[in-house]
Amino acid sequence: MRSLFQLTDYGQKIDAEMSKLSTLETNENSSVLEQLRTLVAMNEKLKKEEQAFRSQCKAEKQKLHENIAKLKQQAGTTDDPDEQERNKLIDRQYEADREKLHKIRLLLARKNREISSLQRKIDEIPSRAELSQYQRRFVELYNQVAAKHTETKQFYILYNTLDDTQLYLNKEVNLLNSIHDNFEEAMSSEGTKQQFLKQFEQIVESLKQNRVKVEKRKQAEKMKRDQLNDEYLNLIEKQRLYFKTVKDFQEECRRNEILQSRLQGHS
Repeated sequence: MRSLFQLTDYGQKIDAEMSKLSTLETNENSSVLEQLRTLVAMNEKLKKEEQAFRSQCKAEKQKLHENIAKLKQQAGTTDDPDEQERNKLIDRQYEADREKLHKIRLLLARKNREISSLQRKIDEIPSRAELSQYQRRFVELYNQVAAKHTETKQFYILYNTLDDTQLYLNKEVNLLNSIHDNFEEAMSSEGTKQQFLKQFEQIVESLKQNRVKVEKRKQAEKMKRDQLNDEYLNLIEKQRLYFKTVKDFQEECRRNEILQSRLQGHS
């Protein structure tokens, strides 16, 4: 708060400034100076009201502090047994409620952990769309592996066939070379000639027997091929039936979901 001396000095300064304004007053600026005087007076009035309001606030603040101190003193020095028992009961109830709140928070934290664990387990279970996608990918992978297996098997069969062909051709070439090399010597006498013809007939008979064995092997492989082809057609039919059953099952699942959503909407 300003001192009396400061206020007096401030009032003298205002009066001096007002005197200066009066000496400067003319007909042209009289209205402006009058408005300025009004504003100065209003400013002084507001300052006085501000000082009075501050003084009132300080007095109210001091009064409130005194009341608070009095109430604290009364609460601390009360000798009423009922009041003291009531305060103790309130304290015990407060401690019990705080302990109960602590236990509830611990239980809530444990439940949240259990819920998070169950949620992670649920998220790990693939949905029906994911299972369908996995199934398509496995089928594609199976088809790729099956195609690669068939291609590799064909290469093995071609290799074995060519190897057998080469073996028989080598035997044939060796036989022809042996006949060619021994023909002139065998034709030199009648005995060697008969022996040569006899060996030649044995060779021809051996070739016939080999041919019969090859034919039997051919027939056995053909029967095996027909049997495997029948099994393959049976598996193709089972696969077609499997895909049809899966498609029907998915359609029924979709209809079931639609019916469940409708039931939930009516409930």
